[in-house]
Amino acid sequence: MPTKRDFYSYNSAFRRIFASWNIAIKEAGFSPNPVLFAKKYIANDGHKCDSFAEKIIDDWLFVKNILHERNVRYLNTRYTADFKIGDIFVEFFGLHGQLKRYDVLMKRKLKLIKQNKLKLISLFPDDLFPKSKLDVVLKRLNSKSK
Repeated sequence: MPTKRDFYSYNSAFRRIFASWNIAIKEAGFSPNPVLFAKKYIANDGHKCDSFAEKIIDDWLFVKNILHERNVRYLNTRYTADFKIGDIFVEFFGLHGQLKRYDVLMKRKLKLIKQNKLKLISLFPDDLFPKSKLDVVLKRLNSKSK
């Protein structure tokens, strides 16, 4: 779903015609998601996911019988990883390059990971769409399966 930021230069036209971005989204036949990450998705193993992309990753891990945890803290910080498999953290950086504050958070996490020599697999939208590359990108996790 495109965000209002994606069409920032057309914002005044959307306001003039539809009164708001969410009304324009509804008129296009979609459900608006006014709060980022407000809609949760339930993976096949019952895990609550913050996005449909995270659900795809979680379901892939479940199908491959790879034991995994969700939303695990990095050491004793407030930062969490999307997934943890054994001693490997897995992050889906789905909004990289789209939101300034998201990129700041991403840099902080990466700095923390580097400083503490933690193992990380970074995933991005092109690892999932238009065709999944998870079999290749997450290949080394098969040794962590049940």
